[in-house]
Amino acid sequence: MENQKNGIDTLYKGFLEPLNFMKPQPKDLTYGRASIPYSPEEKVLREEPYICTEHNLPFPTSDEPEGFVYYQAWSLPTASKQRNTDIIYVHGLNEYGGRFSEFAIPILEQGFRIIALDLPSFGRSSGLHAFFKNWLDLIEAVHCVVNHVKQTNENENKKRNLILYGCSMGGMVVASCAIKYPDTFDAFGLSAPLVYVEEESRPSKFLETVADVLNKTPLGRMPIAEANRGKNSSDPTVEEKFLADPLTYHGDLRVSTGLTLRDGIEWLQSNLGNITKPFLVQHGMNDRATQVKGSRELFDKSQTPEDKKVILLYEDCEHEMFRDPVAGKKVLSDAINWMVTTDERLCSS
Repeated sequence: MENQKNGIDTLYKGFLEPLNFMKPQPKDLTYGRASIPYSPEEKVLREEPYICTEHNLPFPTSDEPEGFVYYQAWSLPTASKQRNTDIIYVHGLNEYGGRFSEFAIPILEQGFRIIALDLPSFGRSSGLHAFFKNWLDLIEAVHCVVNHVKQTNENENKKRNLILYGCSMGGMVVASCAIKYPDTFDAFGLSAPLVYVEEESRPSKFLETVADVLNKTPLGRMPIAEANRGKNSSDPTVEEKFLADPLTYHGDLRVSTGLTLRDGIEWLQSNLGNITKPFLVQHGMNDRATQVKGSRELFDKSQTPEDKKVILLYEDCEHEMFRDPVAGKKVLSDAINWMVTTDERLCSS
Protein backbone atom coordinates (compact mmCIF):
# COMPACT_ATOMS: atom_id res chain seq x y z
CA MET A 1 0.00 0.00 0.00
CA GLU A 2 2.85 2.34 0.88
CA ASN A 3 4.60 1.61 -2.43
CA GLN A 4 1.37 2.41 -4.26
CA LYS A 5 1.05 5.73 -2.42
CA ASN A 6 4.68 6.63 -3.21
CA GLY A 7 4.09 5.75 -6.87
CA ILE A 8 1.06 8.04 -7.11
CA ASP A 9 2.96 10.82 -5.36
CA THR A 10 5.87 10.44 -7.79
CA LEU A 11 3.51 10.48 -10.79
CA TYR A 12 1.84 13.67 -9.60
CA LYS A 13 4.98 15.56 -8.57
CA GLY A 14 7.02 14.33 -11.50
CA PHE A 15 4.59 14.81 -14.35
CA LEU A 16 1.17 16.22 -13.52
CA GLU A 17 2.23 19.09 -11.25
CA PRO A 18 4.97 20.36 -13.62
CA LEU A 19 2.52 20.40 -16.49
CA ASN A 20 0.01 22.18 -14.24
CA PHE A 21 -2.62 19.48 -14.89
CA MET A 22 -5.46 18.98 -12.40
CA LYS A 23 -4.33 22.08 -10.50
CA PRO A 24 -5.61 25.50 -11.63
CA GLN A 25 -3.46 28.55 -10.99
CA PRO A 26 -4.40 29.65 -7.47
CA LYS A 27 -5.73 33.07 -6.61
CA ASP A 28 -3.42 32.84 -3.62
CA LEU A 29 0.00 33.31 -5.25
CA THR A 30 1.67 31.68 -2.24
CA TYR A 31 -0.17 28.41 -2.97
CA GLY A 32 -1.64 28.43 0.53
CA ARG A 33 1.59 29.14 2.40
CA ALA A 34 0.52 32.61 3.58
CA SER A 35 -2.37 31.11 5.54
CA ILE A 36 -0.18 28.69 7.52
CA PRO A 37 -0.12 29.71 11.21
CA TYR A 38 3.02 31.31 12.59
CA SER A 39 5.44 29.03 14.39
CA PRO A 40 5.59 29.16 18.21
CA GLU A 41 8.90 31.05 17.97
CA GLU A 42 7.40 33.62 15.60
CA LYS A 43 4.38 34.05 17.87
CA VAL A 44 6.67 34.98 20.77
CA LEU A 45 8.02 37.90 18.72
CA ARG A 46 4.45 39.10 18.13
CA GLU A 47 3.85 39.62 21.84
CA GLU A 48 5.10 42.24 24.29
CA PRO A 49 7.76 43.37 24.87
CA TYR A 50 8.66 42.66 21.22
CA ILE A 51 7.36 44.60 18.24
CA CYS A 52 6.70 42.93 14.90
CA THR A 53 5.70 44.53 11.61
CA GLU A 54 4.96 42.80 8.29
CA HIS A 55 5.27 43.93 4.70
CA ASN A 56 4.38 42.60 1.23
CA LEU A 57 6.42 44.38 -1.44
CA PRO A 58 5.44 44.20 -5.12
CA PHE A 59 7.98 42.01 -6.90
CA PRO A 60 6.87 41.08 -10.44
CA THR A 61 8.77 38.39 -12.32
CA SER A 62 8.31 36.80 -15.74
CA ASP A 63 6.36 33.98 -14.08
CA GLU A 64 4.47 36.09 -11.54
CA PRO A 65 3.65 39.60 -12.85
CA GLU A 66 1.69 40.21 -9.65
CA GLY A 67 4.32 38.63 -7.43
CA PHE A 68 5.48 40.00 -4.09
CA VAL A 69 8.16 39.57 -1.44
CA TYR A 70 7.18 39.21 2.20
CA TYR A 71 9.29 40.33 5.15
CA GLN A 72 8.81 40.81 8.86
CA ALA A 73 10.74 43.13 11.17
CA TRP A 74 11.38 42.38 14.85
CA SER A 75 12.61 44.75 17.54
CA LEU A 76 12.86 44.91 21.33
CA PRO A 77 12.26 48.45 22.68
CA THR A 78 13.20 47.37 26.22
CA ALA A 79 16.75 46.33 25.26
CA SER A 80 19.27 48.05 27.51
CA LYS A 81 21.00 49.60 24.50
CA GLN A 82 19.28 50.51 21.24
CA ARG A 83 21.65 50.16 18.30
CA ASN A 84 21.44 52.10 15.08
CA THR A 85 21.81 49.01 12.91
CA ASP A 86 19.39 46.67 11.16
CA ILE A 87 20.28 43.03 10.51
CA ILE A 88 18.70 41.76 7.27
CA TYR A 89 18.59 37.97 7.38
CA VAL A 90 18.51 35.91 4.15
CA HIS A 91 17.54 32.25 4.52
CA GLY A 92 18.79 29.17 2.71
CA LEU A 93 17.26 26.74 0.23
CA ASN A 94 13.87 25.29 1.28
CA GLU A 95 13.73 27.57 4.34
CA TYR A 96 11.95 30.84 5.12
CA GLY A 97 12.87 33.96 7.07
CA GLY A 98 10.58 33.29 10.02
CA ARG A 99 12.62 30.23 11.03
CA PHE A 100 15.33 32.64 12.16
CA SER A 101 12.99 33.59 15.02
CA GLU A 102 14.57 30.65 16.89
CA PHE A 103 17.78 32.67 17.21
CA ALA A 104 16.45 36.22 17.18
CA ILE A 105 16.02 36.98 20.88
CA PRO A 106 19.74 37.25 21.87
CA ILE A 107 20.30 39.52 18.85
CA LEU A 108 17.31 41.68 19.73
CA GLU A 109 18.54 41.87 23.32
CA GLN A 110 21.70 43.49 21.96
CA GLY A 111 19.54 46.30 20.58
CA PHE A 112 19.51 45.37 16.89
CA ARG A 113 16.41 45.27 14.72
CA ILE A 114 16.06 42.14 12.57
CA ILE A 115 14.53 42.11 9.09
CA ALA A 116 13.65 38.52 8.06
CA LEU A 117 12.57 38.17 4.45
CA ASP A 118 11.17 35.25 2.48
CA LEU A 119 12.86 34.84 -0.89
CA PRO A 120 10.64 34.42 -3.98
CA SER A 121 8.82 31.04 -3.96
CA PHE A 122 9.58 30.44 -0.29
CA GLY A 123 7.70 31.12 2.91
CA ARG A 124 4.99 33.76 2.59
CA SER A 125 6.36 35.25 -0.63
CA SER A 126 4.66 34.47 -3.94
CA GLY A 127 5.48 31.59 -6.25
CA LEU A 128 5.20 27.83 -6.53
CA HIS A 129 7.10 26.42 -3.57
CA ALA A 130 10.87 26.26 -4.16
CA PHE A 131 10.51 26.91 -7.89
CA PHE A 132 12.36 29.74 -9.62
CA LYS A 133 13.96 29.99 -13.04
CA ASN A 134 16.41 32.86 -12.55
CA TRP A 135 18.80 33.07 -9.61
CA LEU A 136 19.10 36.82 -10.18
CA ASP A 137 15.53 37.18 -8.91
CA LEU A 138 16.84 36.24 -5.46
CA ILE A 139 19.39 39.07 -5.51
CA GLU A 140 16.82 41.54 -6.79
CA ALA A 141 14.37 40.50 -4.06
CA VAL A 142 16.93 41.26 -1.36
CA HIS A 143 17.75 44.55 -3.10
CA CYS A 144 14.02 45.35 -3.12
CA VAL A 145 13.77 44.77 0.64
CA VAL A 146 16.96 46.76 1.31
CA ASN A 147 15.57 49.72 -0.64
CA HIS A 148 12.23 49.54 1.17
CA VAL A 149 13.87 49.40 4.59
CA LYS A 150 16.13 52.34 3.75
CA GLN A 151 13.23 54.38 2.33
CA THR A 152 11.10 53.66 5.41
CA ASN A 153 13.94 54.73 7.70
CA GLU A 154 14.40 57.89 5.65
CA ASN A 155 10.68 58.68 5.83
CA GLU A 156 10.93 58.40 9.61
CA ASN A 157 14.05 60.63 9.63
CA LYS A 158 16.16 57.73 10.83
CA LYS A 159 19.53 56.93 9.26
CA ARG A 160 20.36 53.35 10.17
CA ASN A 161 23.25 51.08 9.23
CA LEU A 162 22.51 47.84 7.39
CA ILE A 163 24.19 44.46 7.84
CA LEU A 164 23.16 41.55 5.61
CA TYR A 165 23.50 38.03 7.00
CA GLY A 166 22.88 34.97 4.82
CA CYS A 167 22.96 31.21 5.38
CA SER A 168 23.84 28.62 2.71
CA MET A 169 21.94 29.66 -0.46
CA GLY A 170 21.23 32.91 1.38
CA GLY A 171 24.99 33.30 1.76
CA MET A 172 25.39 32.98 -2.00
CA VAL A 173 22.70 35.64 -2.44
CA VAL A 174 24.24 38.02 0.11
CA ALA A 175 27.76 37.64 -1.33
CA SER A 176 26.33 38.33 -4.79
CA CYS A 177 24.59 41.46 -3.43
CA ALA A 178 27.98 42.59 -2.13
CA ILE A 179 29.25 42.42 -5.71
CA LYS A 180 26.22 43.84 -7.55
CA TYR A 181 25.01 46.40 -4.98
CA PRO A 182 27.97 47.19 -2.68
CA ASP A 183 26.85 50.74 -1.91
CA THR A 184 23.45 49.80 -0.50
CA PHE A 185 24.59 48.30 2.83
CA ASP A 186 27.53 48.45 5.22
CA ALA A 187 28.75 44.92 5.96
CA PHE A 188 27.70 41.30 5.59
CA GLY A 189 27.95 37.96 7.36
CA LEU A 190 27.79 34.45 5.89
CA SER A 191 27.09 31.06 7.40
CA ALA A 192 28.15 28.03 5.30
CA PRO A 193 27.73 30.01 2.06
CA LEU A 194 26.89 28.21 -1.17
CA VAL A 195 30.03 28.89 -3.19
CA TYR A 196 30.83 25.24 -3.98
CA VAL A 197 28.45 22.31 -3.54
CA GLU A 198 29.83 19.38 -1.56
CA GLU A 199 30.08 16.41 -3.92
CA GLU A 200 27.76 14.13 -1.93
CA SER A 201 25.01 16.78 -2.17
CA ARG A 202 25.44 17.53 -5.87
CA PRO A 203 23.31 15.63 -8.43
CA SER A 204 25.23 13.31 -10.74
CA LYS A 205 26.45 14.53 -14.11
CA PHE A 206 23.90 12.25 -15.76
CA LEU A 207 21.06 13.77 -13.75
CA GLU A 208 22.28 17.28 -14.58
CA THR A 209 22.28 16.36 -18.28
CA VAL A 210 18.73 15.05 -18.00
CA ALA A 211 17.75 18.24 -16.14
CA ASP A 212 19.18 20.39 -18.94
CA VAL A 213 16.87 18.61 -21.39
CA LEU A 214 13.82 18.77 -19.14
CA ASN A 215 14.37 22.45 -18.47
CA LYS A 216 13.54 23.21 -22.11
CA THR A 217 10.04 21.81 -21.53
CA PRO A 218 7.22 22.52 -19.04
CA LEU A 219 8.86 19.87 -16.85
CA GLY A 220 11.22 22.46 -15.38
CA ARG A 221 9.02 22.35 -12.28
CA MET A 222 9.73 18.66 -11.71
CA PRO A 223 11.35 17.66 -8.37
CA ILE A 224 14.34 15.60 -9.50
CA ALA A 225 17.21 15.48 -6.98
CA GLU A 226 17.63 15.00 -3.22
CA ALA A 227 20.46 17.57 -3.13
CA ASN A 228 21.41 18.22 0.52
CA ARG A 229 18.29 16.71 2.08
CA GLY A 230 19.27 14.63 5.10
CA LYS A 231 22.86 15.90 5.00
CA ASN A 232 22.52 19.07 7.07
CA SER A 233 23.11 17.68 10.55
CA SER A 234 24.08 14.49 12.36
CA ASP A 235 21.37 15.29 14.92
CA PRO A 236 18.17 13.58 13.68
CA THR A 237 15.97 16.03 15.60
CA VAL A 238 17.17 18.85 13.31
CA GLU A 239 15.73 17.09 10.26
CA GLU A 240 12.60 16.05 12.18
CA LYS A 241 11.87 19.62 13.19
CA PHE A 242 12.44 20.83 9.64
CA LEU A 243 10.02 18.25 8.23
CA ALA A 244 7.44 19.05 10.93
CA ASP A 245 7.34 22.71 9.84
CA PRO A 246 4.61 23.12 7.19
CA LEU A 247 6.24 26.24 5.77
CA THR A 248 9.55 24.61 4.81
CA TYR A 249 9.85 22.78 1.48
CA HIS A 250 10.11 19.01 1.91
CA GLY A 251 10.35 17.86 -1.72
CA ASP A 252 13.27 17.19 -4.04
CA LEU A 253 15.16 19.99 -5.76
CA ARG A 254 13.22 21.16 -8.83
CA VAL A 255 14.87 21.07 -12.26
CA SER A 256 14.86 24.81 -12.99
CA THR A 257 15.77 25.73 -9.42
CA GLY A 258 18.83 23.48 -9.44
CA LEU A 259 20.07 24.60 -12.84
CA THR A 260 19.78 28.32 -12.17
CA LEU A 261 21.48 27.87 -8.80
CA ARG A 262 24.33 26.22 -10.72
CA ASP A 263 24.53 29.38 -12.85
CA GLY A 264 24.57 31.58 -9.76
CA ILE A 265 27.28 29.52 -8.09
CA GLU A 266 29.50 29.70 -11.18
CA TRP A 267 28.97 33.47 -11.45
CA LEU A 268 29.88 33.98 -7.79
CA GLN A 269 33.01 31.84 -8.07
CA SER A 270 34.26 33.98 -10.96
CA ASN A 271 33.52 37.26 -9.16
CA LEU A 272 34.84 36.69 -5.64
CA GLY A 273 37.65 39.15 -6.35
CA ASN A 274 35.10 41.96 -6.71
CA ILE A 275 34.04 41.80 -3.06
CA THR A 276 35.23 44.85 -1.11
CA LYS A 277 32.74 45.10 1.80
CA PRO A 278 33.62 44.23 5.42
CA PHE A 279 32.44 40.70 6.22
CA LEU A 280 32.40 37.66 8.47
CA VAL A 281 32.27 34.13 7.04
CA GLN A 282 31.59 31.08 9.23
CA HIS A 283 31.80 27.45 8.12
CA GLY A 284 31.70 23.99 9.71
CA MET A 285 34.54 21.64 8.90
CA ASN A 286 32.12 18.69 8.65
CA ASP A 287 29.73 20.39 6.22
CA ARG A 288 28.22 17.86 3.78
CA ALA A 289 26.21 20.40 1.79
CA THR A 290 28.55 23.28 0.92
CA GLN A 291 32.33 23.11 0.70
CA VAL A 292 34.57 24.87 3.22
CA LYS A 293 36.77 25.55 0.19
CA GLY A 294 34.23 28.16 -0.91
CA SER A 295 34.50 30.18 2.29
CA ARG A 296 38.28 30.05 2.16
CA GLU A 297 38.34 31.22 -1.45
CA LEU A 298 35.90 34.01 -0.71
CA PHE A 299 38.11 35.19 2.15
CA ASP A 300 41.35 34.92 0.16
CA LYS A 301 40.14 36.37 -3.16
CA SER A 302 38.06 39.26 -1.81
CA GLN A 303 39.59 42.75 -1.94
CA THR A 304 38.23 43.63 1.51
CA PRO A 305 41.03 45.02 3.72
CA GLU A 306 42.53 42.37 6.00
CA ASP A 307 41.42 44.14 9.18
CA LYS A 308 37.79 44.20 7.99
CA LYS A 309 37.27 40.55 7.12
CA VAL A 310 37.03 37.54 9.41
CA ILE A 311 36.82 33.80 8.74
CA LEU A 312 35.84 31.37 11.51
CA LEU A 313 35.96 27.60 10.98
CA TYR A 314 34.45 25.13 13.44
CA GLU A 315 35.61 21.57 14.04
CA ASP A 316 32.88 18.88 14.11
CA CYS A 317 30.28 21.41 12.90
CA GLU A 318 27.92 20.57 10.04
CA HIS A 319 25.81 22.60 7.61
CA GLU A 320 23.00 23.68 9.97
CA MET A 321 25.45 25.78 11.93
CA PHE A 322 23.13 27.56 14.39
CA ARG A 323 21.36 24.25 15.12
CA ASP A 324 24.55 22.20 15.37
CA PRO A 325 24.61 20.14 18.60
CA VAL A 326 28.35 20.66 19.03
CA ALA A 327 29.12 24.20 17.87
CA GLY A 328 25.73 25.89 17.45
CA LYS A 329 25.86 28.10 20.55
CA LYS A 330 29.37 29.29 19.73
CA VAL A 331 28.48 29.97 16.10
CA LEU A 332 25.59 32.20 17.18
CA SER A 333 27.66 33.89 19.90
CA ASP A 334 30.50 34.60 17.45
CA ALA A 335 28.03 36.04 14.92
CA ILE A 336 26.49 38.33 17.53
CA ASN A 337 29.91 39.48 18.77
CA TRP A 338 30.88 40.35 15.20
CA MET A 339 27.60 42.26 14.73
CA VAL A 340 28.27 44.25 17.91
CA THR A 341 31.86 45.01 16.91
CA THR A 342 30.75 46.02 13.41
CA ASP A 343 28.00 48.24 14.78
CA GLU A 344 30.45 50.00 17.09
CA ARG A 345 32.89 50.52 14.22
CA LEU A 346 30.17 51.91 11.97
CA CYS A 347 28.94 54.27 14.67
CA SER A 348 32.45 55.60 15.36
CA SER A 349 33.42 56.12 11.71
